[in-house]
Amino acid sequence: MGRRALVLAAVAGLLGTALVLSLVDQRLRAGEDRALEACGDRAYAAAVRADSVLGSMAEYIRPSIAERSGLWVLMSEAAERARPDVDEALSVCRDVRVRAVHRTHMRERAAYVDYLTARRDRLDAIVADGRASAETDPELARLREVAFGDRP
Repeated sequence: MGRRALVLAAVAGLLGTALVLSLVDQRLRAGEDRALEACGDRAYAAAVRADSVLGSMAEYIRPSIAERSGLWVLMSEAAERARPDVDEALSVCRDVRVRAVHRTHMRERAAYVDYLTARRDRLDAIVADGRASAETDPELARLREVAFGDRP
């Protein structure tokens, strides 16, 4: 076998290997896409549920009335009701495994986990003291934007 044939065989082998690796990577990426989509859907549903539960209770009790009447406990109870959905979504998202070479997937997973962790911590604060619900949390809002973008 001449030198030229040897070079051609090596190039063909490298191209074949690259093609196989590309196909394997596509399959791995597709599995990560599905897992991240499920994680994102759960995270968003938990966020919407928490917003709804806390928002409707906040509309009901108004801070000035709550302070005089001790109704802050209702906000604590509402936060407690929202907590299981956030915990479940956080568990699902933490369990998603992505390869380090898939940087976009790594950032997406981190955004969901960071938001859900902050949301859980915020709910914990409200459970401990319903008055915490009257405080704004710009960091939570920023993390939500990173995780969900312009989703309503």
